[in-house]
Amino acid sequence: MSVRGAEITVPSVDGAFLTFTIWVASLATHPGARYAGPAWLAAGLVVYVAVRRSHGEGLTERVISPDEQVFEDVPHFRRILVPLKLGIIGEEMAATAVKLASEHGAAVEALHVIEVPLDRPLDAPMEDAEERAAASIAEAKLLGNELGVEVIGTILRARKIGSAIVEHAHETDTDLIVLGSSPRWRRQSRFFSPTVDYVLRRAPCEVLIVAFPQAVLDEELAAT
Repeated sequence: MSVRGAEITVPSVDGAFLTFTIWVASLATHPGARYAGPAWLAAGLVVYVAVRRSHGEGLTERVISPDEQVFEDVPHFRRILVPLKLGIIGEEMAATAVKLASEHGAAVEALHVIEVPLDRPLDAPMEDAEERAAASIAEAKLLGNELGVEVIGTILRARKIGSAIVEHAHETDTDLIVLGSSPRWRRQSRFFSPTVDYVLRRAPCEVLIVAFPQAVLDEELAAT
């Protein structure tokens, strides 16, 4: 069955009939419902009409919900920046960036920021950190080779990772930053880490957050 192009299914007809029957029975058997029921229904109708009128929509006009809308102006990414870290989460972030790049014909820049403590100079020897940075970039390049995506590796030293990511995105005219969100911050009533929060607030481009479930973190801890 359809009304003005909208399908009306049998369950919806049955549900409307049964609901109306229960409502009438409530009015007949419950003294309070005799007054509160019609008043609540009238208030709902008033709100419905007011909302429709405020949006410039007809009372019987079909409204398309946001998840049904088709957006013609889909963003096209030319350069994707993915800050790296070792482990499963880092690999998933790099894989997400490479997959997006393959779909958009974009280049990926794998950025590893070495956070230098305030009590040490920026050029202080940090051989272990340099080795970890090189390893993470090598993994990202291998992922890129599998899908035919160019992956550019960059190692930076900075006092704060978040500010380094934002500044580098400015300098390289980045279109998209891909970041990962660890579940441990959600357990602390903070959905994002301070680094992710900083990038979200100050990034000059689109930011994609990949939220990882607890199982992924547990697997990473078990591997270490």
